Amino acid sequence: MTHVRRLLVAVLGAVSLVGAAVVSVSAHEGGTLVEFDSMTGLAPSVAGTTNDRGITAGGAPWVITSGSGEVDRQGNVHVEVRGLVIPTLTPPRNPIGAFSVTVSCITPGGVVNVMTGSAPATTAGDSTINGTVSLPHPCKNPEVFVGVTRANGTFAWFAMSNAEDDD
Repeated sequence: MTHVRRLLVAVLGAVSLVGAAVVSVSAHEGGTLVEFDSMTGLAPSVAGTTNDRGITAGGAPWVITSGSGEVDRQGNVHVEVRGLVIPTLTPPRNPIGAFSVTVSCITPGGVVNVMTGSAPATTAGDSTINGTVSLPHPCKNPEVFVGVTRANGTFAWFAMSNAEDDD
């Protein structure tokens, strides 16, 4: 009888460990890929240049009052921007009718950039962009860019996510 109890305890322990591992993997596979609560606009010195992610900046400087967002591991994107405008226009304003988002990932094969569709933007530079992208796996060091998708399908960025500070 003691042998049966020991065997039962061992089996239950093994099943518990397997169950914990499955929960651990599921939690890692789901959830948030990147979350940010601030964005940086495009500095005049960067206008028109291509960054290390292969994304070209817009041709004018842009400033942003606030920007926040999240990308989950399934590729769901939610970004809100307020006051994303060209400060050199009189008055400062957003001349673009719609913004889109590019999520940039580092993969073993190099940089992969994936883009959402467009969402309406006001002349005050306010927009909420919701979309879904096909993320590469793995997607390391993700960065989020807000800008415009041009008629030829290329993307120009106006603001980029700031990395979250570790607490």
